[in-house]
Amino acid sequence: MSFDPTLPANNSGIVSQELRDQFNGLKVLIDAQQNQIAALQAALDGKVNKAGMGEFDPGFSDPPTLADVQNIQAVINDMIVALNNG
Repeated sequence: MSFDPTLPANNSGIVSQELRDQFNGLKVLIDAQQNQIAALQAALDGKVNKAGMGEFDPGFSDPPTLADVQNIQAVINDMIVALNNG
C-alpha cells in the first residue's frame, strides 16, 4: 500500500494494519529518495574537485576595478566549462 496522508482519520480508532501500511509506504518513499540522492551524489562527485580549481580568493578592491570584475568573470567561466565537461 502506498502512503496516504489522510490516514488515520481524525478521532478514529487505531488499526494496526492501517498504521503498518502507512509506515511501509513511508519507507518506500524514503528508500526511493535515498537512491535518488545517491545517484545525484555520484554525478556531483564526478564534477567536483577538478584539477587546477581551488578556492576562489577574489582579493578585489572597494570599489572593484575593471580588472577585478574581469577576474571574477574568468573564474565563473572556468567553473561553467569545468561543470559542463564533467
